[in-house]
Amino acid sequence: MNKVVMVEEYGVGVEMVGWQQGLVTAEEVEAKVRLVMESEKGEQLRAQVMAHKEAADMAWKDGGSSRAAFGKFLVDVHAGPGASTPLNY
Repeated sequence: MNKVVMVEEYGVGVEMVGWQQGLVTAEEVEAKVRLVMESEKGEQLRAQVMAHKEAADMAWKDGGSSRAAFGKFLVDVHAGPGASTPLNY
């Protein structure tokens, strides 16, 4: 996943701007860690991460969307290319 997805779309990260100059400094890392651990924005980020974690947990439980999709993938792989097998999920 890249910065756009993690920071802008999912809202679960902070951007390290030093990479644009080819180097992320220790000071920038410290500042971002402090932002995440000690600020209101950090509290919001942590809440967003927890929400995504809970959604992922639900998707992987029996009957969840990820579990069903993975099961379909395994059936498709087992059936081989070009196979047309009716599946019930």
